[in-house]
Amino acid sequence: MSASTSSFADDHKSSLSAFQSGEERFVWGLDKHTGDLWYLEDDTATESRAFVSERIVCPVPGCAAKLTTAHRTKKRDGLQHFARGGGHSRESIFHSQGCALIQDWLRRNYPRSKAQREEYTNEKGERRADVLLTGPDGDRIAFEVQYSSLTPEAWQRRHDSYQRQGIIDVWLFGHTSNQLKLTADGTVQANPTHEAVVQSGQALMFLSPDLSVVGVAVGVGHPFDADADRYLDQRVPVFNELVSARLEIHSLTDLRPNTRHGLGGEWLHGLYARTAALGTHNTTALAQAARTRERRRQEREAKQRTWEARRSPQQQRIRALFGGVERWSRSEALAEIRAYFGDYLKGRIDYIVNPTSPPELLVQWQCVIYFELIAGQSSPFGARDAFRAIERCGIGMSTDAFKQVVRYLYQLEDGGFLRQLPGYGRYSTFAPTQSGAWW
Repeated sequence: MSASTSSFADDHKSSLSAFQSGEERFVWGLDKHTGDLWYLEDDTATESRAFVSERIVCPVPGCAAKLTTAHRTKKRDGLQHFARGGGHSRESIFHSQGCALIQDWLRRNYPRSKAQREEYTNEKGERRADVLLTGPDGDRIAFEVQYSSLTPEAWQRRHDSYQRQGIIDVWLFGHTSNQLKLTADGTVQANPTHEAVVQSGQALMFLSPDLSVVGVAVGVGHPFDADADRYLDQRVPVFNELVSARLEIHSLTDLRPNTRHGLGGEWLHGLYARTAALGTHNTTALAQAARTRERRRQEREAKQRTWEARRSPQQQRIRALFGGVERWSRSEALAEIRAYFGDYLKGRIDYIVNPTSPPELLVQWQCVIYFELIAGQSSPFGARDAFRAIERCGIGMSTDAFKQVVRYLYQLEDGGFLRQLPGYGRYSTFAPTQSGAWW
């Protein structure tokens, strides 16, 4: 009736296939004399037929029809309705078998507690649990076996109802494709209801009644490094990351109910513990990284303000000197520009390529454009604005001057000193970047 964990760990792919292909055979019935569940062991159909016919009825709520047994040579023995009886959907069959399995598992392993199927949680009939476990101290855990579709809103209403009544609710979704969808590589395709369950703090679990196993969706989390300000490549198995989560299958006998998560066990407890530890670590590390980023931002802004306070008077002086230039190579404006840039020239302004000119002579019209429209400025401008600034300073240029200006502006954009703005028209519009305006 049960399967060991190791039998499914040997071959994950085959275990997933077995998990999803559980038979829809009746194996659980209800003893009409005692009200207890009764399980049909395999290869006992013939010897049990008389007993079943006399005492065992269908456990599906609202049916209670008489049953008989069916012996099968290629598949396991099972219970079945008499002719023209039953007619239950496969989801109803699986749901009934799942509830019967959970109730029997609880009754066998926790005899001091009460495990009752289809029990109302209060006198008002607010909720009726598939299986309600009531412990010796009155603690209650509701087990819900969910094969039919369920919206996140409907799940949330049921979950909230249980919470208000102080009941821990455990959700075991069906193993058929109506609830469990797997990709070719075994990744779980969670739906919004599954995500709501995980967000409530419970692992996403699926039940295969025929195999007596539970599949748990296990994802991968990554620790955050506050110093590096990034997530590390280290992989931590967690239950609350459903992207690329894979199904890990465990025998029901390896699990046990508890009043914290509803369902635990050594392996599942470890999964919850790792998830909580990673969450605590990442919350602290992310907050630390955020504080570091904010401190560095403030330091950059303070440095920028200091730099601007120093640069602004220099920029104003250079602009004022453009009006009195007679000989550019010996002008005070050129000397100020060289002093202003120092080691920060870095392609902002070209040198004149002329055998008769000094080797360190900067292009005058480029200097005008840079200090009239870029240095210390923030307003958008175009090639015509740049050309007019050159004309105002009385600088003569060759016949292809306008094309030279346009090429220069795109050169500054490539260097990161200008950014091009979206717009319409024949010529582009630019705005100074912080690097172009101040550095």
